[in-house]
Amino acid sequence: MRLFMNDKRLWVPEDGPGEDRVRPHVLWLPQDQPQVMAYFARIREILGRYPDIITPVADKDIHGTLQKINYEDSEGKRVGEQRLHRAGPALQDALAGQAPIDIEIGPPRASASAAVVDLWPETVLHELHLRIRDGLMAASLTLPAPAEFFWGHATGGYGLKDTDTPELAERSDLLASELGRGLRPGSRIPATISSVWLVLERQDPVANRYTFTRVHEIHLGRNDLELQA
Repeated sequence: MRLFMNDKRLWVPEDGPGEDRVRPHVLWLPQDQPQVMAYFARIREILGRYPDIITPVADKDIHGTLQKINYEDSEGKRVGEQRLHRAGPALQDALAGQAPIDIEIGPPRASASAAVVDLWPETVLHELHLRIRDGLMAASLTLPAPAEFFWGHATGGYGLKDTDTPELAERSDLLASELGRGLRPGSRIPATISSVWLVLERQDPVANRYTFTRVHEIHLGRNDLELQA
């Protein structure tokens, strides 16, 4: 396992401005679904046995990233809370024809720098991702270049340090093995994406975590008139 927030992953150098550690995103937030939170609690129990190599994600910080947004909009203005609120109607329109999505989560696994769970089905999530991109661009927000195919996932923990000694490498292997087996039975669970959130997400390299401020909720399959009724 490698340190998650190495220089290549930092949004801004360690001596850079603090405001650049905050970046707008569209997230799926499952905190209102008890079965999802119980699932991540089981993952956290396993990760908690390896505090020397991984930092578990707290309940309030669990999320699935659906789209990153650039710091500045098409007019070169920094995107803050007010700008995200103004983008809300365009994104709501883009998702009005998208019904809530039933998904599956899991199984958990160790990646090179984190403990993750994949989200399924892939094609449905990719289509949601494309709708979100369309809505954000209609709101004159700018986005990173698209990936060939969207990878739906959520993270249970972030690598704390490089496992570059024989002892740490053995610990990393044990973690990967335990994580792969530890949630059986029940290594996949159902969940629903019925809304997404425009947020301001903060990267904290010292605590090795991401936190976020919820700004504007967007409901799938609804438009502004229905929300106001």
